[in-house]
Amino acid sequence: MAFTYIGFKHECYSKSAKAAIAAKLAGINLEFPEFVFGSTETPAYYLNCSPTGRVPSLQTEEGYIFESGAILRHIARCDKNNSFIYGRTAFEASQCDAWIDFVTTELDDGTGSIFVNGIKFREFPEAVLAEKNKVVLEALKGVDAWLEIRTFLVGERITIADAAMVASLHPFLTFSSEAGQVWAKYKNVIRYYNTVVANPLVLAGFQQCGAFKAAEKPKEAAPAKAEKPKEAAKPKEAPKPAAAAAKDDDDEDDAVKEEPKKPNPLDALPPSKFVLDAFKREYSNKDTRTEAAPWFFDNFDNEGFTAFWCKYKYNEDLKMQFMTANLIRGWFQRMEHTRKYAFGVALIVGEDKKHEVSALWIFRGKGLPEIVREVEDTELFDWVEIPDINAQRAEITDYLAWEGPTIKGGPVLEGRAFK
Repeated sequence: MAFTYIGFKHECYSKSAKAAIAAKLAGINLEFPEFVFGSTETPAYYLNCSPTGRVPSLQTEEGYIFESGAILRHIARCDKNNSFIYGRTAFEASQCDAWIDFVTTELDDGTGSIFVNGIKFREFPEAVLAEKNKVVLEALKGVDAWLEIRTFLVGERITIADAAMVASLHPFLTFSSEAGQVWAKYKNVIRYYNTVVANPLVLAGFQQCGAFKAAEKPKEAAPAKAEKPKEAAKPKEAPKPAAAAAKDDDDEDDAVKEEPKKPNPLDALPPSKFVLDAFKREYSNKDTRTEAAPWFFDNFDNEGFTAFWCKYKYNEDLKMQFMTANLIRGWFQRMEHTRKYAFGVALIVGEDKKHEVSALWIFRGKGLPEIVREVEDTELFDWVEIPDINAQRAEITDYLAWEGPTIKGGPVLEGRAFK
């Protein structure tokens, strides 16, 4: 299967980049013939390709599709890799649609104008660019909040929602005079951008459109040195009585002293061959069964880390799936300070009104760390240590993949990864 993209191609042009990324994720050959501006101004193009005569359009064996969002969705529906890039469920597919619409209506106009101004294709007045920047930054404020507890926009794997988002983010971070604000204020957006563009298929999609280079934090201009104003002469103070002076000095010492930060014993452990962040990258960017899970078993350090199963003690009280999902989100939020030392997968298994929550966790060190025991949700679960991960290879792999014959109790309704 091969499609032909008709339109301008550039790594910072979101419409071509999102299509190229989706094609790489879907395992589809997307061809980009040389595009000549004005070549679509023909009656045949209006009749067959786009009623507006504009680009892009996608040539398929059955005909043409116009509008970049529709092109993105069509490529995803033809996914040859069965990689769920349009979501794993009808609900997740609708979430992808919501984010594609969000990018189109809230970001693309602003980031597109900043892009064409940046490559000098068309220059905009400063007032217009200022307004475009303002609109984009306001939209990214909401995106940053959404990503506070999520790795990707929808689910736990890259979808076409992420293709649309990073394709629009990239030109803004590359050309906008306000890109520094995103680096300074929207840490979750930057983490997300770096995670997604590091995926080899996403990177290949960008590279198909041009000489891609991930955006970097803008260098801060050195502040101008200001002359130090001369201080006015201070009136001499009357000498303090010795006893009072000693008391005041003691008060100042008390104000300066701060409670020393309690050291985390996990930081004092010897280095481990199992690098948790490296595993998280494998899990986020590669196929679970064929690459991420084998990497985990090949590299796990049984002396430096401990694996656990845990099961919610009050599963009989869980009645509505969305409420259970909120319970897991809250749990993960309260675990936030352990992120450096932990990885977990929590699954909701069963039916909408009758289901269970159980999870697989990996923690630094031996046993359940103190920083985990201090989390109030910990006592709501029964914890069982996994003494030999290789003895439960099938069960752990199914949990990491969110599906498989060893997961009992029904289908997996929803999953969430802590990474």
